[in-house]
Amino acid sequence: MKHISFNENWTCDAYGKKTEVTLPYDAMVGAPRSADNKTGADLGFFTPARAVYTKRFEKPDDADRVLLGFDGVMGLCEVSVNRQHVTFHPYGYTGFFSDLTPYLVDGVNELTVTADNTAQVASRWYTGLGIYRDVEMLTSAGDRILPWGLAVKTLCLRDDSASVEIEVRIDAAAKRVGTIRLSLAGAALLRRIPLEQGENTFTFRTTLDGITPWSPDEPALYECAAELDSGDTERVTFGVRTTETDPKRGFLLNGEPIKLYGGCVHHDNGILGAASVRAAEERKIRILKENGFNAIRTAHNPPSAVLLDVCDRLGMMVIDEIFDAWRVGKKDFDYHLWYDGYWKEDTRAMVLRDRNHPSVVLWSTGNEIPEKNGTSDGYRTHKGILDTIRTLDPTRPVTHAFCTFWDNWPLEQKCRAEWDKGAQELDLWASLTAPIADLLDVSGYNYLFDRLDRDEVRFPDRLIVMTESFPLEAALGKKRMDSDPRFIGEFVWTAWDYFGETGLGHIEYGKEGSGYGLTRFPEHFANCGDFDICGHKRPAGYYRNALWEKDAVTMAVADPAHHGEKYLISSWGFYAAERTWTFPGEEGKPTDVFVFSLADEVELLVNGVSLGRKVPDERGMAKFEAVYAPGEIAAKCYRGGVEVGGDRLVTTGNWETIRMTADKACGSGASDIAYLEIELCDRGGNPAWTADDEIRVSAEGGEVLGTGSANPLDEHVYTEPVCRAYRGTLLAAVRRTAGRCTVTAEAAGKRAVLAL
Repeated sequence: MKHISFNENWTCDAYGKKTEVTLPYDAMVGAPRSADNKTGADLGFFTPARAVYTKRFEKPDDADRVLLGFDGVMGLCEVSVNRQHVTFHPYGYTGFFSDLTPYLVDGVNELTVTADNTAQVASRWYTGLGIYRDVEMLTSAGDRILPWGLAVKTLCLRDDSASVEIEVRIDAAAKRVGTIRLSLAGAALLRRIPLEQGENTFTFRTTLDGITPWSPDEPALYECAAELDSGDTERVTFGVRTTETDPKRGFLLNGEPIKLYGGCVHHDNGILGAASVRAAEERKIRILKENGFNAIRTAHNPPSAVLLDVCDRLGMMVIDEIFDAWRVGKKDFDYHLWYDGYWKEDTRAMVLRDRNHPSVVLWSTGNEIPEKNGTSDGYRTHKGILDTIRTLDPTRPVTHAFCTFWDNWPLEQKCRAEWDKGAQELDLWASLTAPIADLLDVSGYNYLFDRLDRDEVRFPDRLIVMTESFPLEAALGKKRMDSDPRFIGEFVWTAWDYFGETGLGHIEYGKEGSGYGLTRFPEHFANCGDFDICGHKRPAGYYRNALWEKDAVTMAVADPAHHGEKYLISSWGFYAAERTWTFPGEEGKPTDVFVFSLADEVELLVNGVSLGRKVPDERGMAKFEAVYAPGEIAAKCYRGGVEVGGDRLVTTGNWETIRMTADKACGSGASDIAYLEIELCDRGGNPAWTADDEIRVSAEGGEVLGTGSANPLDEHVYTEPVCRAYRGTLLAAVRRTAGRCTVTAEAAGKRAVLAL
């Protein structure tokens, strides 16, 4: 079918005003937040609403079939054209098609897409609202290749030669014998095909020579084109690669063992909310890749097609997950209300859309599902999902993210009591989850490092991936991956901070211990990622760098103002320390400095004076007590007595200049967006740690889509062009609307100008 972008010239009516928008567009991120919103801490206190998107368009003259392909609409979605109902779709994370053909009239037609998320609470994290992913029009005349109907899978791979299978699904108007022409990676096939009226499926096999297998280090991509004798065409991008699991060698990519250095990511994009624009997805994956990640887990739902395309091109492996709830809900209005009527359609949508993406290396049937112990017919429910996935794609391993029975406290207490007895045969958790786990290729464990030794004895053929881990478990994951072939990887919660699950990493002074539920308005994001919502590395990310990069050392410093105080933080949090040596008014006070490394020894120096050397503990951390004095603090690490790495922090002064840089060059497309890093810099060119001035961003020949910082207490609205800096930095997103775009950032009478 012919694919035409349908992202431009929409009107969105929400929150009492109409806005001309270009898709993808999240109507919710610009809404006010308040402590009494029924979305609560789960969705970051954002206001729910009913958003109505409308667009007028001409009926295509050259088509007898017209569909709209939605990659995702958040909220209970209804599609109508010319006031006639076409489609209802309740799951915001899967793509779907609306067949407009019977309802179109010659000339102008009016399309209405309604998205409603007023029934709350409907999620455990921020969802966004409306048409937050791409839309395209698909047209055809005569026999056609169905949407998601062209797929290429690698059957076997040997050196630079591969055997592949091409599947084509065709909708034929009548019974006849037709022809199809296929071309891919230098191979060409012309085949006669016996068509029956309605849907037909054909498979063809061929050998591709001289190819480069897809891998994170060399993400080679190819194109497959199919053309029917009716004139209908379809093209897909694919990679040639194989995935396998082996009880002795672990997870194999192209026949070789590989470990998954992973992080979990939610679907929102910080200052743009849930809108899945290419620049945002590309920036996120590029930053993670530059920091050692080779895999992400899309928690807890299928991602946008754009994100997967970026992962294909940049070489990021993906665990593609379908559900956070089956038939038993976690929130009053979540997907469990729709599961029985839609699970199969949504599972099929995930696999059919995503099976050509080489970056997708594992499917996941769900996350922390209450039915994992078999209740509510959970074993049968899981098998239905698993069978559907494997029928559509038998080439990829399948996993599931297990956790403790936190949702069933009496059962969890019983499991803990039997665990304490230490007897293998009394391990109730293992017995209850085995009927699901035994059907999987890989078992996903959430925060279950303490189970690994016992389960690897009880289940000798089980491969395990830590599908979620706490930030301070990074050393456990690294050491396990290095030593255990059956432990295939670790995914930290989280790689990138996100809206909702508010205060997951919040620190509360004056208390002691570990806890969750420390939320307080106006906080509205989890505050727990290796990277904050603006993509700036947090101390947990520097800690991971020190563990993943051989002979590296990094550090973080506690605030002297709180030295010796007790504090309460959840397991998803990190040490109460930051990447700074700037504490005005705290001169001469003691503070704790956390030094991270897997080297033999680490040393700390304050203004050139050594505080001695220490051996990092099992977590790769050594703590020093230092006295704060402005200047420089430095850390060194040693292996065999030889210095092999270093890190330093300097005291920053008052800001004097504004520095603005574009993270991505802005092109010419309507959906092309530039991210701008805006920094209030001191005389030495460093972002001034204490600078929190208000910055106004404007764009001549462009549109400021959003501004924001990582300040958890910031109450500004993200779609506004004015925001206070946080620790001397601010992020802005600008779409160019003219041939030349000039962006200006102003603060305290000073300005910076940048041409895009």
